[in-house]
Amino acid sequence: MSSEELFEKTLKEVDRLIHEGSTLGDPVEINGCTIIPVFAYGFGFGAGFGGSDKTGQSGGAGAGGGISPIALVVIDKNTEGIEGVRVVPVKKPGPVTEAINAIGEEIIPKVVEMMNKKEEEGKEEVKKEETKKGK
Repeated sequence: MSSEELFEKTLKEVDRLIHEGSTLGDPVEINGCTIIPVFAYGFGFGAGFGGSDKTGQSGGAGAGGGISPIALVVIDKNTEGIEGVRVVPVKKPGPVTEAINAIGEEIIPKVVEMMNKKEEEGKEEVKKEETKKGK
């Protein structure tokens, strides 16, 4: 096996282990709340190939990784708007947890506002169409 083949095989395994959705866990429904776990993961790998005519060619690859829970996103279906969404840290806040909280505090209200605005625009458009048809 050449060093390129070894490296490609290692990369395929990394790709198999890590995918787009791997930072968020599957949502769980409990008592009118949707709970989404948020994870951080780290992964490292290396591969090498070498040798000599005297000792022969050889190669190897290694990998290691870890995953740890950071927070839970809790969406209360009984509470409307931004008040129904909370980010609950599951360990002592670190930089990643603080970043998730900051992003949530900034983005979630804007997303809710945009969704409400689009909904209102849609209602106004329907009223205009109904008015045109009524004339």
